[in-house]
Amino acid sequence: MSGALVFLGGAIVGGAAGVALGWLARRRRAPESPAAPPPVVPGIDLAFEPSLKTVLRLLADQAAEQSDLPCAVALREGESAPMKIRATSAGVDPRTVGLEVDVNSLAARVAAERTAIVEPAARSAAAVSPGDRRRRPTAAVGVPVASGAYVFGVLVALGDPPLGGPETVARLDALARAFALYLRPALDAEVERRKAETDALTDLPNRRGFERALRRVGQGPAALIMLDIDHFKKVNDSHGHAAGDAVLRHLGKLLWDALREGDVAARVGGEEFAVLLPGGDMALGMQVAERLRAAVEKRAVPNLEKVRPTISCGVSAVPHPVTHVDNLMPTADAALYRAKNAGRNRVVAAEEMALPKAGIVSAQDRRGRTV
Repeated sequence: MSGALVFLGGAIVGGAAGVALGWLARRRRAPESPAAPPPVVPGIDLAFEPSLKTVLRLLADQAAEQSDLPCAVALREGESAPMKIRATSAGVDPRTVGLEVDVNSLAARVAAERTAIVEPAARSAAAVSPGDRRRRPTAAVGVPVASGAYVFGVLVALGDPPLGGPETVARLDALARAFALYLRPALDAEVERRKAETDALTDLPNRRGFERALRRVGQGPAALIMLDIDHFKKVNDSHGHAAGDAVLRHLGKLLWDALREGDVAARVGGEEFAVLLPGGDMALGMQVAERLRAAVEKRAVPNLEKVRPTISCGVSAVPHPVTHVDNLMPTADAALYRAKNAGRNRVVAAEEMALPKAGIVSAQDRRGRTV
């Protein structure tokens, strides 16, 4: 684990005391003129709306260049939402992306106090194991990323600033102000897109979100599992729709907990789910499907001990047994139909297909469509 990652845990995630720059806290920002054009940020094409990932990457890289220190950017998606690390420059372990910022950390205090903070070198010892003699960053500088009075992010430089605290703050603050005009709309757009592509009950991607993930696979390799809750209608009829919702949430959590990073689980129908394994093959798909089937069979639904659902699974993969990614869902769905017909609570592999396009496989799915 890199030294920057360890200190990042202390400065952003783990929490350590800091010293506010009084001169910056007291400085009143002049209101921006509504007629003034947004600053031109190098690397951002104003001809189209840049993605959040693009803007974050540019901000982290330019901050590192301006401060001569490794940098990280943390954002929150609402005033009550947790702040998470969303981007890092070279010199910071990328595995920190996605970590939630601790409420006592430097980044959290920058957001709460709405001012820049310089972390003195004397405080950094709390982030380093006493028995670890490797060189670590010895300080940090954080500045708020704001839209008006609302601080929705923090830009942090990790290490002892070669330019000194005030100069580093001035440079990072200028960057944060310029990039905030692009970050806020890009963040809002991502939040709205995620809402549109997320199933509200299970918090998994919905069919729209899953199809986006499937498009990212390209031509593979990838494995796909289509799975369906057996006799789901009986659960609703016997125990009520609240119990049915509990079963769906239970399965969604089980899928979320069981999959590897990079895998995608989605609710694509009423009681139908899909699991995409990028880079996987048929053997992996069958193995994961059987593991999921066994796990569902063994676990009762919380607070519904008498409800023990089972699932049926159909598995397909590209480039074998199908040669085109568009055939993954139809062939896995056809295999799922065969699993249901064979008695349920089982895993069935798709038959070999070598078709250039979707929609022309010979089997029919359980809704009678030609797939």
